[in-house]
Amino acid sequence: MIRTLPCLFAALALAACGAEESPSPSYAFIGTWDCGATTLAFTNSTFADGQNSYPIRAVSQDGRNYTVRYGNFDIMVLAEVTQTGLTRVSGTSGSQLNCRRVG
Repeated sequence: MIRTLPCLFAALALAACGAEESPSPSYAFIGTWDCGATTLAFTNSTFADGQNSYPIRAVSQDGRNYTVRYGNFDIMVLAEVTQTGLTRVSGTSGSQLNCRRVG
């Protein structure tokens, strides 16, 4: 047992070193958006719709368009993202929101 203690300590030290994660990329859609009837807020890791907050699971980019998988793998497309505006398209209903950046 005495021989396993140093090995266990070394394994724990290596695990602690490997546990640090690199920061998430900064996406063009990060911020707060006024979409008329609702306000959307995005961070590198969450999406909030004014009522609920959801973890962002994955993001793919095609030019100024982003596909965002969030929550229980719901999908939205953020189209033509600029410094001042974007269009959100729901992957569930297909509804669109034209949004302007407020923060």
